[in-house]
Amino acid sequence: MAGSRFSLILWATDVGAMARFLVEVAGMELEEQHPGYASLGDGTVNVMVHADEAYRGHPWYDALKREGLARGIGAEMRVLVEDAEAAYRRALHLGGQTMYAPYYDNGYMECQVLGPDGYLFSLWSPARRAL
Repeated sequence: MAGSRFSLILWATDVGAMARFLVEVAGMELEEQHPGYASLGDGTVNVMVHADEAYRGHPWYDALKREGLARGIGAEMRVLVEDAEAAYRRALHLGGQTMYAPYYDNGYMECQVLGPDGYLFSLWSPARRAL
C-alpha cells in the first residue's frame, strides 16, 4: 500500500506469527509476505513487519537480541475491530496475553492484549449492548 498516509514498521522475531496476528485479530489484509518481511494494510494504514536482521546496524539491535520482549515497550496499537470480544478470543488463541479482559465503557467494548513480541494491542468496538 504505497499510498498510505501512515505506515508503521514493527520488528518481529517471527514475521509470520505477527502477520497472522494482525490479519486474524486486527482485521488487516495481507498484501505481501516473504521470509523476513510482510506488508499489511486496512485501506488507511500500512503495517510492515521486518525480521530483526533487517536492522543489524541499529544501536538497539544487540539489546533486542539479548533481551527480546523489550521491543514492544512504550507502544500501543489501538485497533477498531468489528467485535472486540471475538478479537480478544482470537488473540488468546494465537498466544496473546491478557492485560485487560473485555469490558464495557461509555458505549464501547474494549480489551488489551499483549501480542507477539510484547506489543500491546487495545482492541475496541462499539458495544452491541449495555452491560
